[in-house]
Amino acid sequence: MAYERIKKQKKRRKLFRGIIISSIFIFILFRSVPSILANNSKTVLPEKGTLIDTISAQGFLIKNETVVKSKNVGQLERITTEGDRLPAGQEIAIVKSNDENSHLIQELELVESSIDALKKTQNEAKIILDEKTKIEDLKVSLVDEIQNNISTGNFQEIYLLKEQLALYHEKSEGMPFTNTLVGQSLEKLEGKKEEILSILENNNIKYYSPHGGIVSFQIDGYEEIFLPKDFDNYTYDKLVLKSKTNEKNKDNVNVTLNMPICKIIDNFEWYMAMKVENMKEVEDFEVGNSITVILGKDKHEIRGRIIAINETDEKGVIVAKFNTMLHEFYDLRVSHIQIIKSKKEGYKIPTKAIVENDSVKGVYIKDKSGIVKFRPVNIIGEDSNYTYVDIGDNKGNIKIKDELVKTITLFDEIFVNTNNIKEGQILN
Repeated sequence: MAYERIKKQKKRRKLFRGIIISSIFIFILFRSVPSILANNSKTVLPEKGTLIDTISAQGFLIKNETVVKSKNVGQLERITTEGDRLPAGQEIAIVKSNDENSHLIQELELVESSIDALKKTQNEAKIILDEKTKIEDLKVSLVDEIQNNISTGNFQEIYLLKEQLALYHEKSEGMPFTNTLVGQSLEKLEGKKEEILSILENNNIKYYSPHGGIVSFQIDGYEEIFLPKDFDNYTYDKLVLKSKTNEKNKDNVNVTLNMPICKIIDNFEWYMAMKVENMKEVEDFEVGNSITVILGKDKHEIRGRIIAINETDEKGVIVAKFNTMLHEFYDLRVSHIQIIKSKKEGYKIPTKAIVENDSVKGVYIKDKSGIVKFRPVNIIGEDSNYTYVDIGDNKGNIKIKDELVKTITLFDEIFVNTNNIKEGQILN
């Protein structure tokens, strides 16, 4: 009996020790699980980034464009390539004339008849001028005689001389002397005649760039509508693209008289009229301020200066002047653009990494010693799944509740998933 009792007591003590050891093990296990999970939690390093605040708009490109038109009928042969930058006077294209030169012959006949008329008028004018000169000389002589007779008291002779002077004066006033070909000169007409004769003698007409710039064979019909002047007239309601043909002249295309062949675009200065739906979004913009616009497939940032702001109720138009990168957009007339309102530098971190500790927003980081620490942040903006936070001063401090506190640095490991993270945890 005694042996059985002792054996039972040993079993109970053994069971009791097992329960105690198991409890301790389970306790240690539960205590270590958060640390294990924390050690396995994903961390990221902050990235330096730029938060760009933009508004969408429609941009109309306004360029100084000189359209070169055909002086004859024929086939176009391009000498230069679309988009080339040319100096003034460089050959652009040749139009090889066909037999349809009747309009040039008619123009030549008109010029020749004008030359004959001008020569005849000049001869008549010379005759009239010579006669008028003689009459004026006679009038001066009569005035001298009248003065002499007055001094001698010969009043009867004075009366006769005055009658004769009145007749000469009436005749002089009645002589017409006007040029019937106003604005024309014999030299100009002779030059025009030589030009037409040269065209008729040589069937191929060469065309040259009237000034330096970018050559384009794409004609959209707005070259003489969107002109770089009177910028106050570019209002929201007027900036509308009407139905225009957008033609691109290729080699061997048939050309008619006065048909646009190409255009030369001044690439040193150009303009953009931007339609804004809500002018309150740009209420801080003023004439004379600089403006940055994102334009094109490659999202180029171009910087210009505002020269006009035209408001129409809540909508409006901002007109800006630019002097760079037109070679990238010379063939654009209208494009979707982004107007940059502001750019802020900051650290870019995952939004889900941000937590709140005692009403202060921040993140958990793992410091060099492996201890979890809370670092406050000042949010400056959000972009999709990321948040931009203030970098701080040159010592990495930001102001929280009127106090300077240390914020994150570029080298801090930030916990993305904070479910099992607590400040003060010691990590292996």
